[in-house]
Amino acid sequence: MKCLFSFISFSTILFAAVAMASAQAGCEFKIAGEWQSTAPGESGAHIYRFTPDGKVAVFDPQDAHEHRAQATAAFKLESPPDPKDPKTLEFKPVPGGGRFPWGSGKLEVAHFDDGRFTLVKSGSEPAEWTRIDSYGYFVVFAAHRGTPPHRGGPAFGMLIKTGGKETEIESFGLYYRNDERVLGTVPEDLYRQFMTEPASEQDAVLRLRITAEEFERSLNILRSWQKRAHDGELLFPASSYLNIIMPLKEMAESLNQCGEAIKLHKLTWLNDDSVGANTAEWALAFQYVKKLRQLNELSHIPDKKFQQSVGSRLQGPQ
Repeated sequence: MKCLFSFISFSTILFAAVAMASAQAGCEFKIAGEWQSTAPGESGAHIYRFTPDGKVAVFDPQDAHEHRAQATAAFKLESPPDPKDPKTLEFKPVPGGGRFPWGSGKLEVAHFDDGRFTLVKSGSEPAEWTRIDSYGYFVVFAAHRGTPPHRGGPAFGMLIKTGGKETEIESFGLYYRNDERVLGTVPEDLYRQFMTEPASEQDAVLRLRITAEEFERSLNILRSWQKRAHDGELLFPASSYLNIIMPLKEMAESLNQCGEAIKLHKLTWLNDDSVGANTAEWALAFQYVKKLRQLNELSHIPDKKFQQSVGSRLQGPQ
């Protein structure tokens, strides 16, 4: 059965989508922090620590936590005319800095995204740099199909950050309390059901590891919907399932703001949308998550690996 939206509802979707897209900032390359790469002519990788004041130190991976730098240099990231689009990275020697593996001079920045960039040095193969982060970042999309003809969900998006004193969890979703629909932070007994593979084909879940920047973009979206629900200022009528479909869509699409982090299904509700054009609104969150899982099966984190990554707080149903 085709999903039929009124002209007003469809116009509202388009208006909300345009507003969200225009509010998103472009990707900015932030080099401060620790990166790992193998310089041309080197047999092993080094760790490089860039600081906001234009200094970079190089460490052997075994000595990085002891702060015993092998060499130091100055650096300059040039990105004319757009500060968010770096073109070259220049290394310069400093007095007493020692032998810097990358030498001196300008290198072309051939590619960058949230967690990696590629440098090209004349006469050498492109070299990839990977960001090092002591924290782990994860996103979970989950949904239950619901009960026809009109009861959809529950469904939610959840973000997890590990590596600190406590595991951090944020969520937004649709669930039921005393048979009444609720939009907001989902209860623990609900999200635990999706920490292991669902036993029923009526459930769908996708669990992915993401970068710090992808985490922050998704977190901003999630918190904006938390606030709307708390303040009674949702973008759609309280009876509309678009209030859960749209945040899931926005979170997923935000992951690809700086490149293809995941494979997406574009919800347009037009004839080219095999999910949105053929699914009743109440079941769309489930079908959307199911489609995302199919597209990203190879990136989905299986149960054992996920439990090892996130710790005991997020074990399956208790």
